[in-house]
Amino acid sequence: MRIAASGLVKSFDRRRVLDGVSLEVGAPGVHALVGPNGSGKTTLMRLLALLERPDEGTITYDGDPAGAAETRAAALRRRMALVHNPAVMLSGTVRYNVGYGPMVRRAPSGDRRRLVEELLESMSLGGFGRREARTLSAGEIQRVALARAMAAGPETLFLDEPTANLDPLSARTIEQAIAGLARRGVRIVLATHNLWQVERLADRLWFLNDGRISLSGPAADILHRGDQAFWGRFLGRDNLFSGEVVREAGRAVFRAGSAAFEVVSDLEGKALASLNPNEIILSRGRLASSARNTLAGPVTGMAFEDGVYKVAIDAGIPLIAAVTKASRDELGLDGGVNVFATFKASAVRVWKETE
Repeated sequence: MRIAASGLVKSFDRRRVLDGVSLEVGAPGVHALVGPNGSGKTTLMRLLALLERPDEGTITYDGDPAGAAETRAAALRRRMALVHNPAVMLSGTVRYNVGYGPMVRRAPSGDRRRLVEELLESMSLGGFGRREARTLSAGEIQRVALARAMAAGPETLFLDEPTANLDPLSARTIEQAIAGLARRGVRIVLATHNLWQVERLADRLWFLNDGRISLSGPAADILHRGDQAFWGRFLGRDNLFSGEVVREAGRAVFRAGSAAFEVVSDLEGKALASLNPNEIILSRGRLASSARNTLAGPVTGMAFEDGVYKVAIDAGIPLIAAVTKASRDELGLDGGVNVFATFKASAVRVWKETE
């Protein structure tokens, strides 16, 4: 299903949420809608999924407009699915929720049972079938919601911040499912503000701000060129450093502030580097590890975000590491405690800094 939107306008309470948005969801893969809260991502997805109507503009599906006829719109909706966060569970068991779509479409009961069990296993929910869906944790509910959408066999799947504020296991499982669906030819529209997630999953990116698309193109091109500091300032990308790459004893070393660490890069001179907080291992003593880099310093702050604790460290540069609650408690990460941050050279991404 190819979806093309042209000049979409949508207002709520006299506030224009979308202002002339045009885009196309063409080839299978992950199409990321990136932008700050309130930029119009959810509204745009609801329009594309035929759950809202635009005030102005047109949307076509495989070249044809949805039209005013509800029968055509209903037929198109059956080829799509949208998963919100937080997801809404139907009354009943996990098995009932996941099997609801195939049941409504009158799939044979044996096929339906096999599909449900396969999906539960794939989402790390084996053995959850008889549990009451509404009693599950937030991460479990989100995994059930994605399994329920997958069971309907959509050609296009809309995901609204699918891993926001979830535990690491749930986030990792959901990301693996998204990647698997894309490989199998599903078109996925992923609304997120998590640039690390976009970097891991997305084929194409649209940057939406104040109801308008200001950047669009292949995700790798947009994220790895131009003003990288923009992403850090605008969307809060952690661990984005301005410095320089120098050669020392045949190694590439990135220097920023009073810190220096090895990277894998052919660049020399002024550069930008970024490091995913999840790639950093924290410890109270220096680790014996094959990882090439260890920085040390005191903990200066901590905040809970997206299911993990973001730990701020003064390591010669302002470094952010992500840890689980169990790791936080085990390490005793109070303010002022000295820690060691260990990470691989290959975990650091480096770009040429533009003038």
